[in-house]
Amino acid sequence: NDRFNPTEGYDLHYNVELAGPPGDVGFLKCSGGVALHIPVVPEQQRQGHSRQQQNASLLHQLCSGLSFHASLNGGLIRPITYGGLCSPVTNLADRFFVGGPLQLRGFLPAGIGPRAETGGLSTPGGDAMGGDFYYTATAAGSVPFPGIPFLKNNGIRLMGFANAGTVSSLNGGNIPLQSILKSTRVSVGGGITMGLGVGRLEATYVIPIRYGPRDARKNAQFGLGFNMG
Repeated sequence: NDRFNPTEGYDLHYNVELAGPPGDVGFLKCSGGVALHIPVVPEQQRQGHSRQQQNASLLHQLCSGLSFHASLNGGLIRPITYGGLCSPVTNLADRFFVGGPLQLRGFLPAGIGPRAETGGLSTPGGDAMGGDFYYTATAAGSVPFPGIPFLKNNGIRLMGFANAGTVSSLNGGNIPLQSILKSTRVSVGGGITMGLGVGRLEATYVIPIRYGPRDARKNAQFGLGFNMG
């Protein structure tokens, strides 16, 4: 019901890239995601005069317009050598990088995953090397901004969420499920969201609760994107 700040419906996106000769880079890269938005409490007000009715009305107003959101995104890249014409290793620029607002909140862009031993001037922990496989998942609840009609009427919502994700190299071409589960990062937080004509605007405060010693973390984040992440 809203392209960038939905409360009902679903959205789906995917992308497929194929590279090869006459260039010296060969790969097949697939990525995509799906999000589901379910209204839980109708957005309306109830009038009551008794104390019990007033308490029920207050609770209903706090939960009025409550929606549940869930999303899952992922990607996979595999090199194609074309009989030795292209490298059997993916290039750094073609790999996936994970982190940042509207993707994996609580971490800087490219803030998790394989890292070099040196570097990291712009991102602490060493230069990000990217990965051949990634996933991110988010579960969230949101309500219209309570108490301030101007914010509510302009589509600004309060949001609480938990998100998880990882990015990993694929040694040997297999997806190492156990390694992916062990390397999954998790964070929880809350903030405000607003749908603009050019994208989804978020301001959040996040607490990473599962992270690695070389991850680049950030609690307060502000970002603009095209989907919930």
